[in-house]
Amino acid sequence: MNCVVCKMGTTVLGTTTVTLERGVTVVVIRHVPAHICENCGEVYLESEASKQVMEIGQAAAKAGTVVQIQEYRAA
Repeated sequence: MNCVVCKMGTTVLGTTTVTLERGVTVVVIRHVPAHICENCGEVYLESEASKQVMEIGQAAAKAGTVVQIQEYRAA
């Protein structure tokens, strides 16, 4: 896939760390599968990974978590 940000790079499969912030809650999810631009480093998540990351963030915020760090686990 071509990068829509820099328009010069192509993406390769890899993993990234996603950080979400909502109010006082900060969630860090490590090793999330993603397409990453070889030129600029822009990250693109697949829809399933994006959905799961958002669910993790919502659950942490709802529980009143202040800081949570975890490894990504495919559903």
